[in-house]
Amino acid sequence: MRVLIVDKFEICRSGLRFVLEENFPDSTICEAKNADEALDCLDDHGADLVIFSVNSYLSPDHEGIGKLRPYAQNLPVIVVGDPEDWPSIKELTSYNVRGFLDRSSNKDVMIAAVQLILAGGQYFPPELHEGVRSIRTDSNQKLSVDIADNSTKLTRRQLEVLSAVAEGKSNKAIAAELGISPGTVKVHISNWMKDLNANNRTQAVSIANNLNILRQAM
Repeated sequence: MRVLIVDKFEICRSGLRFVLEENFPDSTICEAKNADEALDCLDDHGADLVIFSVNSYLSPDHEGIGKLRPYAQNLPVIVVGDPEDWPSIKELTSYNVRGFLDRSSNKDVMIAAVQLILAGGQYFPPELHEGVRSIRTDSNQKLSVDIADNSTKLTRRQLEVLSAVAEGKSNKAIAAELGISPGTVKVHISNWMKDLNANNRTQAVSIANNLNILRQAM
């Protein structure tokens, strides 16, 4: 796996590199401090994943994303930033952004998100779901239909986590019970919150009960 890390701060690039090399030993890392260096790396070596760190509000004409757009259409991109940057997610989906990592996320969340995205999935933290949902609305899709359709796509593991949350268990307890990391639990929760169009865990459980989804986990 070849990963391109784009961050203007060397210490941040080094931290991301350490986590990736520790957990993905077959990975080859290319670092860039700006978009121009990133383009050189992509032209010379290509990439399977781009981790793009931002420090301010994003928009379609953001200099770095604009330059990377031709490449981003064909490979997954993870944006690392602050939650208040979430309005950009709506725009950046057209650039094949597959996920957004809160800069304060722990490494377990990052690892689980990378694994999910490399497998073809997406990861957006719960606080960004309102922005993600607006994409569906702007596309004139019926959310009620989306929720029903998405509920049938929940994996067995996601259903197990959902069932455990419905029982009032903490992320730590769920992780121990299922033999997975707390970070992976967070990723599962984030994904089914998005699929169920829920703002929080409680609402997700309520929606699941109304759709009889929890019966599938029994």
